[in-house]
Amino acid sequence: MSENRIYLITGAAGFLGGTIARQLIGRGERVRAFVLPNDPALKYVPKEAEIVEGDLTDMESLEQFFNVPKDLEIIVLHIASIVTVNPDFNQKVMDVNVGGTKNIIAMCKKHNAAKLVYCSSTGAIPELPKGQAITEVSSFDDMSVQGCYSQSKALASQAVLDAAKYMGLNACIVHPSGILGPEDYAVGETTKTLIDIIEGKMPAGINGSFNLCDVRDLAAGTIAAADKGRSGECYILANEEVSFKDFAKMVCEESGCKKIGMFLPIWAANIMGSSMEHKAKRTGEKPLMTKFSVYNLARNNRFDSSKAEEELGYSARSYRKTIRDEIKWLKDTGKISEQSENMDNVEIVESDKPVAGANLA
Repeated sequence: MSENRIYLITGAAGFLGGTIARQLIGRGERVRAFVLPNDPALKYVPKEAEIVEGDLTDMESLEQFFNVPKDLEIIVLHIASIVTVNPDFNQKVMDVNVGGTKNIIAMCKKHNAAKLVYCSSTGAIPELPKGQAITEVSSFDDMSVQGCYSQSKALASQAVLDAAKYMGLNACIVHPSGILGPEDYAVGETTKTLIDIIEGKMPAGINGSFNLCDVRDLAAGTIAAADKGRSGECYILANEEVSFKDFAKMVCEESGCKKIGMFLPIWAANIMGSSMEHKAKRTGEKPLMTKFSVYNLARNNRFDSSKAEEELGYSARSYRKTIRDEIKWLKDTGKISEQSENMDNVEIVESDKPVAGANLA
């Protein structure tokens, strides 16, 4: 804790950003949160945080965000971004994720920020063949990764590395994998999947894998990067790779819900995803599953966090501990009912429900 320091957090109304804000406030730090105007998630930002409304693409609002007393040291945690599971090019995603990051870099230089930590994604790192652990890279190429979101994070990551190398900005990057855990007030895709499993709304899963971390561990790792991360360096914040089948089994064991009866092989899921995409184009409705969502479950999701463990003291708790805590939080907040936790005798007949894992990536 320092009375002469302030943490500027973008995305503080989100799952990870909000958890970071709460952890920093918990250790007595001064926090300023940057949130979109009229954002309904504003109510989830800790009340102790200063609030500045604005947009990453609006330099005037960013100027207000960075305008702090001269005697305060500025630490910037840039967490905000647009997340999309649609792989197609999206100009708004690029404007916010890439252009917004470049605007943050410019403001850090203008206001002599002491440190910038950029929250990228493991998706910005090129995939390696199955069986090989994916490690940090020293440069990023948007053409080496799949999907608009990952491409935007690769471009933004390179901009941060360039600023550290050529502009003298003290900046480092963290690469979280997927996010899981309590206090997901907005109920993101992963939490929704967890709820759907518990409530018996997913009659089938996919024989794939993913990599999810407890949001509390990701927040602690990001703060540790602000405290100890070396300029120009990248740090993967991930967990063990887990199969969807094993994950679902743990959810069922911890909640007492009915087990998922079937897991589709990847080839069958790809056929279903393609069919759903074609139907969505005809109807204009959002597809329940796409070939890209299947790819994210079929790809290599094994990441090596040893660098973050050694340099930042990062550690990831077990899936079971996180699942247990999240289920308790979902119960305490009324997001799942007592009835939905014990469904061993319930027959699932909703064949039109989403396939498990369709939006986990």
